[in-house]
Amino acid sequence: MRSTANRAGPRPLLTSDVAAPADALSRLAAHGDQQFEAFFERLETVELLPQGAPNRLRVRKEQGLGVRKIENGRSRLAAADTISGPAFAACCDRVAGTARSIGTAPPRIRTGSWPALRLAELQRAESRLARAVNRRRVGFPMEITARRHRRQVQVIRSPIAAPPQFEEYFSLQVTTPWGVWGGLLPSLADEDLDPVALCLVDRLRSRGLPLHRRAPGVIVLGPNAAAVLLHEVVAHALEADTLGLSGVPDHVVGLKLGGPELDVVDDPRSAPLACKRSSDDEGTAVISRWLLRRGRVRQPLADLAWAERCPSMIPGAARRASRHRLPGPRTTHLELLPGTIPERDLFAEAVGGLYIGEFDRGNLDPLDGRCVLRAPCGRRIGASGPVDHTGPIEIRSRAVDLLAAVTAVADRPLAGGAGWCAKDGALMPVWARCPSIRLEGLQVAD
Repeated sequence: MRSTANRAGPRPLLTSDVAAPADALSRLAAHGDQQFEAFFERLETVELLPQGAPNRLRVRKEQGLGVRKIENGRSRLAAADTISGPAFAACCDRVAGTARSIGTAPPRIRTGSWPALRLAELQRAESRLARAVNRRRVGFPMEITARRHRRQVQVIRSPIAAPPQFEEYFSLQVTTPWGVWGGLLPSLADEDLDPVALCLVDRLRSRGLPLHRRAPGVIVLGPNAAAVLLHEVVAHALEADTLGLSGVPDHVVGLKLGGPELDVVDDPRSAPLACKRSSDDEGTAVISRWLLRRGRVRQPLADLAWAERCPSMIPGAARRASRHRLPGPRTTHLELLPGTIPERDLFAEAVGGLYIGEFDRGNLDPLDGRCVLRAPCGRRIGASGPVDHTGPIEIRSRAVDLLAAVTAVADRPLAGGAGWCAKDGALMPVWARCPSIRLEGLQVAD
């Protein structure tokens, strides 16, 4: 079964003519240095709690708008929890600092109907995941909470309106007697649930084992773990607002962060089918952005405000957690280009090392560049590949040292969710496509 998101295409968020609010925004600018934009969004989360829970089905729907003024690289925002002409006019007055800033008659703004409420995929998630676990000849009690997330966005910046954007994806929380697994999925199809089952079985077989303290000479990261590493030490490190904390962001262009094996791209157009974006949350067209090219920085992630401060930067990477927050430069879909080494050869040259299939926690200190990555379990690498299970593993290192330790990239990438980005307390989904990678010379934290 595959997700039906975007198959027929959702109705646009705004059904009225977008020219009216665009014209109203054009009347706000007092001089050429001012820019105004309107951001409309609709959010829906459908949650199915574990069997036996009272009121298993929970549905949350909300919609609203925000109006922003950009002037000299600074922003002023006003937001409302409804979409209407009067709400739009009131937000325009607040950012402009004057009454009736767009005239006496607010523009006519109408919204389309909400997408149809589908439950079949959520209802089948538990049985499908249980079968995926059973195929590995094990079974254990699981309480599964499945959620479907939908988001519609429309950005209008005078005198143009960006194409409407629609995203749909899923998240799972699986509670077992020995812990909780949580993650993002592009669908609840068998091919997306199978890696979840593998993580759960690995955690079962490593339950109760102590923290792994021996420093291995080699570590192999599976695709999911590699995606988290790239999210923390490449994407976060190359977001313009992070770079701005310690210097001039565009001065990092050309800086060598890793070896020639590292070619990392951020491209929202290549995200999973139901999450592809053609424009960002400021209405700017997205691009295929080389973050690292042969280990060197090519183009940091920037939004309009940072591109205005640093003319060499290209906007198009703006994301907002909601209409109540200003946009910021964030990654959407990370891709590590595959190498030429078959995965079996990656393991053949790592005998005695550790294999890590997933990280459940990661953090980058933006000021000193130190990174902490935690894996709930691992496996020792033998002559035939990953064998014995180990307990939790914690890697502490500087971001540049982590990237410098990458010595080989496998030839088979895997697509999936890199997890929730919680930077500044705002949850946003991050997608990735990565092969396995090999690191040498790192220390496992005591």
